[in-house]
Amino acid sequence: MNNCKVIPVWNMTENEWLAQRRALGIGGSDAGTILGVNTYKSPYALWADKTGRADKDDAGDAARWGHRLEPVIAQAYAEDYNVALVEWKVILVSVEHPYMFANLDYLEVTPSEQFPAGLVTEWRELVPPPGAHNIVECKTSGIASPGTVHHWNNNQIPISYYYQGLHYSIVTGIFGVTFVALLAGQGLVIREMPMIDEDADTLIAAESMFWDLVQSDTPPPVDGSNSTEEAQKFRFREVESGLVYDGGATLAALWADFEAAKAEAEAADKARKELRAKILEAVGNAEVGVAGDQKLFTFKSNNPTVSVDTGKLKSEFPDIYEAVKKTNSGARVLRGASKLQKTT
Repeated sequence: MNNCKVIPVWNMTENEWLAQRRALGIGGSDAGTILGVNTYKSPYALWADKTGRADKDDAGDAARWGHRLEPVIAQAYAEDYNVALVEWKVILVSVEHPYMFANLDYLEVTPSEQFPAGLVTEWRELVPPPGAHNIVECKTSGIASPGTVHHWNNNQIPISYYYQGLHYSIVTGIFGVTFVALLAGQGLVIREMPMIDEDADTLIAAESMFWDLVQSDTPPPVDGSNSTEEAQKFRFREVESGLVYDGGATLAALWADFEAAKAEAEAADKARKELRAKILEAVGNAEVGVAGDQKLFTFKSNNPTVSVDTGKLKSEFPDIYEAVKKTNSGARVLRGASKLQKTT
């Protein structure tokens, strides 16, 4: 860690810390996104975030609970495995690759009187804690959402976390990374991460190219993910009334391909619905469908839901309706047109 610039964050608010992260470059949690293995966020959405074009990121319940449980998981790991952990609240910026930085959950250190085994100790200095030899990352799955517990099976590490750990190793020069995960139905599991040089080279090159896109304000290629769509909605939320874009043959070809794909999707959806109707007609009131001793599917009722009749609320209790109503901005809708009049 001698080749890192150390930025203390122990006196920063969360908003100050997040702003610092955005300005510095690429963090460990960005690595899997850049390589396209993060199912929750696309490279385009990450680019929008890094260039200040993204809506405020709502981490969601799963991420919030994961953050809350980090100290509990760390303390359990220290106690159960008799190791000494240190919480060092700093941002480490790589000198060799200045666009890469790391926020570590914890460091494992050689036990001493200063850092007793079985405890988590806080360290507030600009130099690394003495005896630091391993990075410890705390994770959760299936706690506040269905999660992806199965991705930890057979001694595996979820691929996005693997690249996060690899990123931290590159920044810090510490090649030992331990993932301590609290998994629903399993408790605490421990995974030691290997360091693969070829993967490290790939990650460095990918992050360098991505940061060049951020610095040059050039968006990466779009994909069809929900993450990209949400980023585009926010980026292009301000409509310029009457503005016409003439994309020529390129736009015409894109539109033709889109229309063809849409027609194929609609045909496939129609076929799907017909097959579903035939299945439902066959099973009738049954809850389970089988073929001999093979269970195929279930067809059960969900729990009852409660909703508000807004029409009745508006007509019978107008004062309450006015007090609780919420107006949302109209969404932009992509519609075909038989003829487009140009304006000047």
